[in-house]
Amino acid sequence: MIPKKRILVVDDEIDFVKMLQARLRIEGYEVLIAEDGIKGIQTARKEKPDLIILDIMMPGLDGHSVFDTLKKSILTWSIPVIYITAKTGQADELLAMEKGARYYLTKPYNPAMLLEMVKSALSAEDQAEKKEGRVLLIDRDLGFAGDCEAKLRQAGYDVAMAPTAEEGLRSARALSPDIILLDFQTSHDDSHASIKVISHDDVLKDIPLFILAPQAIMEKLDPKTANLEKFIAKPVRYGQLLGTLQNTLRMKRSRDRTRRPENR
Repeated sequence: MIPKKRILVVDDEIDFVKMLQARLRIEGYEVLIAEDGIKGIQTARKEKPDLIILDIMMPGLDGHSVFDTLKKSILTWSIPVIYITAKTGQADELLAMEKGARYYLTKPYNPAMLLEMVKSALSAEDQAEKKEGRVLLIDRDLGFAGDCEAKLRQAGYDVAMAPTAEEGLRSARALSPDIILLDFQTSHDDSHASIKVISHDDVLKDIPLFILAPQAIMEKLDPKTANLEKFIAKPVRYGQLLGTLQNTLRMKRSRDRTRRPENR
């Protein structure tokens, strides 16, 4: 039996929530409810729903703040979000879409349109889960990270991001990515130390690691430097980067297939 998709509705309007809950249940979804932003975050972290429907105007913590908090946590960053709100201003809609919301719908809403949005968001998430390559990008340069994420996703990769080496290590252990991209200047401490930690960690040592470094640093590297092929110059040439990722994943899968009989 296929489990029901679980949808979390975060909204303080009780009558609206009850009506929406009834409609979603008729369509076969399991519905979770949180009447304010803080409870919404807590429920999302605990229950890990497949989709979140989020209001903007709520007491305490508004929808934009809730969204930002969800996207900063490795437990909830990948959950798609649909905004549904009484705010009709274009600025709020642009802000929501810039943040990464899947859809934005205003109240009073069209039930049929919302259901189509729900189906589309869940379908897109299912397709993302089928992607063969997951890349963890650890980089504190948000401009570059956003651009790199967009290009990798466009090429079919699932992408997780972390702004610090410390958070990146936690994300890597939790998500088990296929490849890690670590910016040489991301660590507040010695970047070599972060590389050493990943290379010797029992959980992470078998994950291919590539180091992103400014061209100026690359030019100073000794040609005899160990694992020099693991360094990628910034600014990044995305054609070369994608080729490197494809070859690495191909080799990794071949190696994994070779190892399987030994583990039987």
